Amino acid sequence: MIHDGSAILSMNSQAWLFLSTVLAGVVIGLFYDVMRIFRRTVPFLKKSFAVQLEDLFFWIAVTCGMFYFMLNRNFGEIRLFSMIGAAIGFALYYATVSRFVILIFVAVIEYLKKVFTVAFRIIFTPIRLIFNLISPPLTKRVLKVRSGLCGFLRYGKIRLKKTSRNWFILRKKV
Repeated sequence: MIHDGSAILSMNSQAWLFLSTVLAGVVIGLFYDVMRIFRRTVPFLKKSFAVQLEDLFFWIAVTCGMFYFMLNRNFGEIRLFSMIGAAIGFALYYATVSRFVILIFVAVIEYLKKVFTVAFRIIFTPIRLIFNLISPPLTKRVLKVRSGLCGFLRYGKIRLKKTSRNWFILRKKV
């Protein structure tokens, strides 16, 4: 039924809408925690500009998500109790579970970083050993070539100065 241009929802539909917006608030809180976890584990995301971009992305994503949610669940109407429900869901999640989710996921990510670091060291150890065996002879050759180039460049600068001086003298005479 439509009354004054808006859809009338039954009490049962309003209760389900309220509970689904509470759940949407919990999802928003979880999404925010995922962003906070990335901020703690990825070093370059701690810079203020990156944090601002991250917050901008969060609010754009939340706005689009809530718009889509309200469009599908409530025919695009924004009702005060649905916004209050989303805020209550976010607050409940943040007050109860958020801290534990962050601690667990940060610990898991740090552990995985250590495991991958050890795995890469094990994988690349033979390559490093081969490089260290080849490196000393190459270093000696590079140093010889470099010293030869330095001498050549020094000689070139001297020759260039003599040539420019000769041209200057030649121009004066002519």
